[in-house]
Amino acid sequence: MQAKPGYTGKIARVDLSTGAVSQVPTGDYADAFVGGQGVAARIYWDEVPAGARAFDPENRLIFATGPCAGVQGLSGARWVVCGKSPATTPEFFTHSNLGGSWGAELKAAGFDCLVVQGNADRPVYLLVRDGEIKIADASGLWGQGALQVREIIKAEQGSSFKVAATGQGGENMTCLATLLADNDSSGTGSLGAVMGSKNLKAVAVRGSGAAGIARPGQLQGLLERVAALKKDYPMTDSGVAEESMKDHCAGCTDECNRGLYEAGDGSRGKFMCQSGSFYKEWALSYYKEPNDVPFYATRLCNDYSLNTKSVFPIIAWLHRCHEAGLLSEKSTGLPLGKIGSLEFIQALTENIALRRGFGDVLAQGLHRAACTLGNRGVDLVYDDITKAGERMTYVPKAYLTTGLLYALDPRQPIQQLHEISRLGMVWVLWAKNKPGANLSSAVLRAIGKRAWGSELAADFSTYDGKALAAKMVQERQLAKECLILCDNAWPILYAEHTPDHLGDPSMESKIASAITGRDMAEDDFYRLGERLFNLQRAILLREGHRGKQDDTLPEACYELPLDTERLNPDCLLPGKDGEIISRKGAFFDRQEFQRMLREYYELRGWDVETGLHRKARLDSLGLGDVARDLAAEGLLGG
Repeated sequence: MQAKPGYTGKIARVDLSTGAVSQVPTGDYADAFVGGQGVAARIYWDEVPAGARAFDPENRLIFATGPCAGVQGLSGARWVVCGKSPATTPEFFTHSNLGGSWGAELKAAGFDCLVVQGNADRPVYLLVRDGEIKIADASGLWGQGALQVREIIKAEQGSSFKVAATGQGGENMTCLATLLADNDSSGTGSLGAVMGSKNLKAVAVRGSGAAGIARPGQLQGLLERVAALKKDYPMTDSGVAEESMKDHCAGCTDECNRGLYEAGDGSRGKFMCQSGSFYKEWALSYYKEPNDVPFYATRLCNDYSLNTKSVFPIIAWLHRCHEAGLLSEKSTGLPLGKIGSLEFIQALTENIALRRGFGDVLAQGLHRAACTLGNRGVDLVYDDITKAGERMTYVPKAYLTTGLLYALDPRQPIQQLHEISRLGMVWVLWAKNKPGANLSSAVLRAIGKRAWGSELAADFSTYDGKALAAKMVQERQLAKECLILCDNAWPILYAEHTPDHLGDPSMESKIASAITGRDMAEDDFYRLGERLFNLQRAILLREGHRGKQDDTLPEACYELPLDTERLNPDCLLPGKDGEIISRKGAFFDRQEFQRMLREYYELRGWDVETGLHRKARLDSLGLGDVARDLAAEGLLGG
């Protein structure tokens, strides 16, 4: 298998039911989808039957890197895990994006992707080293937390191995189950539960190889350009994590808030962003002063392999049910009167992960758990919650465009949301007259025109321009997920020190060209994203998504006023002509959403009445076989 620049040239396949290990050429998939999430989605479409359930042997766990993995200075150490998730009803294809060092190590070990199918008849883990894969016994690891498994394997095989594992939440196939890799890189989407269903406890990788770069001189020039554009990029008001030690991903030179927190007992771990804050308010309310409990809460979720984005709304729901007299400490076996305490979060995570008592109900996810209590239980889920049971952030009531991003994805499309919200939060520094802040309303309108299709896209007092913005964001972000580049660093739409403060959204296509030697213009890059987005939409339709009927938002978006917004508590945003407005107290307009949705379908070339693909658009994207399969199932629009 001849490796092209940017690739090892090999995709590994492991059938846990038979023990068979094989390889196929990466080029079979990379020519159309480049790498990462694109290659994973194409493998999934080809191989996973529509009727297969998440825990069936036919489901695939696809670990994938992109051509940027292992390249120094790019913030390109990201990797994805894809497969059918048990978190939603019906069960849908999902993707989980992780950082750290595991993905770069898989590539160094000689593989661009690892595809796992079948179910082992006993606990196992995979040992991947320099082109060889062994299926090892994991009986002694079963029942251990993800953190412990990581250290046990390193002690047995060598500290240089990188390990991705799942804890008891994955073993017991909870719908909250994550996987955890080195640098405490966590992956959501309930794919830890799929690992558990396959009796796959971990995947350990070690390699000494490196993929080539087609045009190293050109890449070096681009890296210098990137460094100039990103110089002194400002953080938002609350964007710095509470940590003392940086913990960069492999080969990254960026300054982000990824770091290690050290608790009073000497324990350390990643503690940032949502996972570092999900229990903070509860703990502060209980203890009346800051302490290490929020960190311990994050560590418990990491070790048991539970998604903090799902645990947070469960806690809020339990609190409401307790106050309403619907649930008691006796009926749940949980200290509901001590929410915010270390005792409570220990009991909650243990009971969910081990599916003990009421924890077994919660392990099904918030929506299913609420249904077990009837209408009263469902009525108390009045937050903005995704179809996968995760708390929504960067909500449509504030950012408008994110309404379409959420409606078109069963889970939280965080990379897409960040493209809108992060610029908005940096703009807030200018709106508040912070010294040196220069992302003004005028600059944001110029960014909107260049990257989102119009200046109106940067006016958050109107729904106009948001359909095109959503389409452009989706395509840029999904193409980025093929390379794969870090969401914290890409795209570069704003530059603090250039005369006009505008970044350069063409950089990703130039970098892809330099690494692979395959010329890719900016429009080609977006077309890659469009191809992947349409393929993923086809996968969802084949699995039971009903098009327009299911392109919906939680009722809370329409019925509850905006109270606050993450990292922008005053809900400040630019309005007409850049005027500073607050969207606090705003609702998301139901009729405007339907208007946006119709406009969006037209831009996509889909059937406006049903939200289904049209054959001509799929054919134009090189997805003619997908169109034929959808037509055979009656899933094409007129």
